[in-house]
Amino acid sequence: MRTHKKALELIANDIIDQASSGTEKPNYSNMDFMNTILIFQTALMDKMFDNQSYDNMDMENRSKMAIKCGEDLRKLIHTFTGLDTHKLMD
Repeated sequence: MRTHKKALELIANDIIDQASSGTEKPNYSNMDFMNTILIFQTALMDKMFDNQSYDNMDMENRSKMAIKCGEDLRKLIHTFTGLDTHKLMD
């Protein structure tokens, strides 16, 4: 199993360094933004799976929860960025 722990730590530390240095904003492209969403969504789903397992949730409800999570994440992104993640992937 690959965790990408070292790569994620390097990226996070670099982002913190950039933010604390008072430099300009990162100017992420739409593809950069989609890559960050992919990383976040993967981590979110991993933790959601842990929570579902703790609650002994059946597969049907796990699936419904995962779908709802994805829909809510898409709505959150659209609300605060104006970007539709489904259209960005076209």
